[in-house]
Amino acid sequence: MTSALPSATPEGPRPVPPPGRAPAEPAHTPQSRREGLQEFLRVFDRIRIRPTRRGGDIPLPVLWVTGPWEATSALADALEERCAGTPHTVPAPAQDPPGEGSAPPYAALASQLYDATKHLAEHAAPGEAHLRFPLFAQVQWLLGLHVTEEGHELRDGVRRAMNQRRRQIKTGTEQERRSFWKNVRAYAEGPLPAWAAATAILSAGWADQLTTLFGLCALLAGPVIGSFHVLLLSRTWAGRRRYMWFLRQPYLMPENRRNQPRDLTGFAVRLLAARDGAAAAEPRRSREAAQANAEIERLLVNAFLEDLRQGFERRLWQVWRRVAWARTSYPVMLVNGGDLRLVSRIEEVRGATRQADPLLVVVTDAGERPGSAPRPGVLAGRPDTAEELWDRWGAELARDRALGSVRDLRIELEAEDEQAVAKANSLPVYRRPRPLLAHPLIPWIAVTALIAVSLVRVLATATATCGPGIWRTSTGECVGVSEGGFDFAPHLAPVLGLIDLQNRTILASGHPYATVVYFGKMTTSGSSQAGAYDPLTDIHGELAGIALAQGRLIENNTDGSLLQMRVLLANAGADFRYAQDVARETVRKAEEDPTVIGVIGLGESRTHVRAAIEELGRKALPVISTTATFDDLDLRVRDGRRVPSFFPLAPPNSRLAAVAAGWAHAGVPERKVRGAGTAKVFIDSTTTDLIGTDLGAKFVAAFGPGAEPVRYHHARDFPALVTKACGQKTQPDLMYYAGRTAQFGAFVTAIGQSQCHGLTILANDDVTQYVNDHAPELGGNERVRVMYVALAPPSATRDQQRIFPPEYKTDFYRRLDGLTATLRLTGLPRTQLPSPEYAVQAQDAAVALMAAAQEAFAGQGVTAAPGGPPPVVDRGGVLLALENLQEIDGDSGLVKLHGAADRRHAKDRPILLVALDPDGRQVVVRQCGKLYAKQPAAAHCPEP
Repeated sequence: MTSALPSATPEGPRPVPPPGRAPAEPAHTPQSRREGLQEFLRVFDRIRIRPTRRGGDIPLPVLWVTGPWEATSALADALEERCAGTPHTVPAPAQDPPGEGSAPPYAALASQLYDATKHLAEHAAPGEAHLRFPLFAQVQWLLGLHVTEEGHELRDGVRRAMNQRRRQIKTGTEQERRSFWKNVRAYAEGPLPAWAAATAILSAGWADQLTTLFGLCALLAGPVIGSFHVLLLSRTWAGRRRYMWFLRQPYLMPENRRNQPRDLTGFAVRLLAARDGAAAAEPRRSREAAQANAEIERLLVNAFLEDLRQGFERRLWQVWRRVAWARTSYPVMLVNGGDLRLVSRIEEVRGATRQADPLLVVVTDAGERPGSAPRPGVLAGRPDTAEELWDRWGAELARDRALGSVRDLRIELEAEDEQAVAKANSLPVYRRPRPLLAHPLIPWIAVTALIAVSLVRVLATATATCGPGIWRTSTGECVGVSEGGFDFAPHLAPVLGLIDLQNRTILASGHPYATVVYFGKMTTSGSSQAGAYDPLTDIHGELAGIALAQGRLIENNTDGSLLQMRVLLANAGADFRYAQDVARETVRKAEEDPTVIGVIGLGESRTHVRAAIEELGRKALPVISTTATFDDLDLRVRDGRRVPSFFPLAPPNSRLAAVAAGWAHAGVPERKVRGAGTAKVFIDSTTTDLIGTDLGAKFVAAFGPGAEPVRYHHARDFPALVTKACGQKTQPDLMYYAGRTAQFGAFVTAIGQSQCHGLTILANDDVTQYVNDHAPELGGNERVRVMYVALAPPSATRDQQRIFPPEYKTDFYRRLDGLTATLRLTGLPRTQLPSPEYAVQAQDAAVALMAAAQEAFAGQGVTAAPGGPPPVVDRGGVLLALENLQEIDGDSGLVKLHGAADRRHAKDRPILLVALDPDGRQVVVRQCGKLYAKQPAAAHCPEP
């Protein structure tokens, strides 16, 4: 077996090459020289091509090319040719600036650096921003600054000069103008897209809270503000934040931290002092002048290198600095012989600051590399110097980590290489492609997409949003809370406009006021029970009643002591479908506006209304419902507890059903209506409607064995159901209607066309709207007698005189007629006029809430400060006042919000049985409850 180890046979000592000389190499052929130079050019391209971020930036060495002048010059030209189109500079030999015979020593190096900044800023990839050197330019400006102040006034003079420079927008010289527009190009893709994107995002996010015009203006504001920002950034003044770097760098800074300047002005004073010291001509100050000159040169070089670092800095969170990611080649400084003091200063500053920078320095020189400062191989000393040695070792380690342990790469040329350079330079230049996400169009594409999305959002919201706080639903309705000026429905516009006018009058008066939210259904929908053509006379009436209550407070407030009522309008959509969402918006308004004291309205018994009351109850916002009668409307579904801030004005279904059943059994002999022994109870079984199922079931229970429930879903169900009920051997004595007003007409028509004749219909209070609109037709129908339960006295003057004593007669209906005339509504059909019965109940709800607010306000004992805002009513005090509110003789009857047997409903609210004369006049034939406090209690009024 042969050994894999080298032979142990002695061969004698091998020759050792002399120190400083490379081992002897075989003679080069022209082809090998060309291939060698091509290898060097490939390596040069690899060095100056910037790695990806994952690869990381590397500390760049100084590339020294030595040899005969002809060969090094030819290679320098080849390197410059390969750098074409990328940032590079070829500094001229150092010499004093023209026209400055007595220039300080640092001026030559400053001139070299200034030329280098111009050349580096001239070259950039197509479509990319050019390099900028704001720190170096600031040092140059300070070195050229002349102030007349001296001594203690020097600082003030420097501050004034810098303030003047900071305020300067218009550029002076041609060079400054070129720099200004280059700065505009550099900054345009930063702040401008950022401002445009920010306003686009805000416009999209707040689209539902803004008007269309404001949303479009907000979109345009981004580019406008961004353009102004770009112009400010593009001035010669780069900003205090960037100039704070001067206070962190080491040159011209005192060793004692306590004496270090705290602002740019203090640093500028030190720089001017060093400038004056460097220009000193006295021999005794030559040493100080040399030190000052060296410090200024180091500061110039450090600022130059820091500008390059900032220009090439890549950070993930600085997404607006796309250009730093797009710069795929390092800047190159080609020094072709001459004075190498600039290179020495660059290396000196790099070693002192221990910071890498992206500048690749290439020196082509016929001589040897100047000796650099020796670096210790071993750190030695006495025990008492151990800490100092450890610090020096740490500094050397930091330097090696930042710059590498070997700073120079030396390439040696021979005279024969001059001819091979031209052939070797035919090698294609390697360039790393720009990252796709760093393309200059990317930020503009992204911003354009954001603006387009925001524009679509704003325009879509303009069609989906009706105004601030109001949005458009899938049914096409505008729902939400309006502070006035928005017309939810065209035929409601006059009364809505009156409320808005009175709101503005209240605000302009400066008198104390409380804000009340009216919560109703002010729009229609084709998918609702009433259909798209519902005239909304009930809601129209409630709005009219609120307007009357508001106007009376304004009229009576001659001395400014009465609390005024500002009204917000909350539309929950047809059938109160969006009541819960609108309730949340109402709560948000109440949180923002402390003057909001409560809510009135919510006049229908529906599941959505119950959810809305629960939402309002979360913030203990007082709620007075007008005509809702469901017993458990205040019951919270999630825990079965009651909402303590809910005050229903109408009597509950349990009492209505008991009273109606008693009247049905007793009959109305004076109207030729016999007592009923049997009854068919038609019940609306809509799942979201609480009144039909609940009221119908309670009436069946109160009536007794002779009552039979008949459930329906739609108006189209009536003909079959009525035919079945009337086709039995015995005709029922009574048909009780527990449903909505929208289907009542179809119900009456179905009975009129059936085999039942002379039948009496007893309907619940919800049909008031339909009866008001069609009273003559119903009164003249001899096949069917219609009576209904009303919650307020009819508006006929003759009937009012019969049920009200002269001293208790109300003038509400006369005032309502005056309002109708003022709003020019008298010419409208009867079916479009405000319902008086709903108007009077809404007015009484507003009066009760404002009475509680007035009592709470008086208890606060606060007055407005001179010239200050009016005082605000305490909402908690209003709730307490409602719980203890004294009885009020309202226009709809007695208003006593507490005291009922169940302790949750109003006590002794009127319940009226209304019959129709043949001419359509409505007549009250029975009454339970009280129309005024001193009215005697009616007999034969059963309690539930």
